[in-house]
Amino acid sequence: MSVGARRFLSGERVVIREVLNGKVWTVRPVTVVEDSDDQFVSYLAPGTLIDYPVDVEHGEKCFSMWLSGEWELHKRGFNAPGMLRIAPQGMPFEIFATVTPRDGVTSWYVNFQEPLRRQPHGFDTMDETLDLTVSQDFTSWERRDEDELELAVAMGIYSKEDAERLLGVCAMVEAQLAKGAVPWDRSWRDWSPVALDDASWK
Repeated sequence: MSVGARRFLSGERVVIREVLNGKVWTVRPVTVVEDSDDQFVSYLAPGTLIDYPVDVEHGEKCFSMWLSGEWELHKRGFNAPGMLRIAPQGMPFEIFATVTPRDGVTSWYVNFQEPLRRQPHGFDTMDETLDLTVSQDFTSWERRDEDELELAVAMGIYSKEDAERLLGVCAMVEAQLAKGAVPWDRSWRDWSPVALDDASWK
């Protein structure tokens, strides 16, 4: 753990920022669920105000913003249902799990990104375009945004080596899922926010 960094307490409010070339891309306030040697787990509640780029769209428009470094942020509400975020220690991905009070986790979304970097405010990271959707019972999965990854390489966002690295990490996750060795803590599948109307979760 870096100098000045500390573990966060369960129930504490922190922010997870995406930062590109020193400029903040997004800011998401979350509530800490667990901060341990193995993982950082947080909850993003419905209605939370997040900082998000104005008029951003997937694909070329987004990548053009990344290349120019020109964007402005505005506040927007995070839509229901809530999201449990599971970040295995040091891994280049985070799990975005859709979660409801009644059903617990209803789906898993592997977001490939830079490993979380601990900061006084919470954590910094940056999205790396490729994603993997995984069924609730871990028996099926599907890659997302491979076409956008190809476009990002063509536009100079990533090198071919970057793309090969990302595809390799994705293939590793798929191989583990195929063996029944889920590469994150699957015990969170039954977790649900116990009190969505409790201000501590918002």
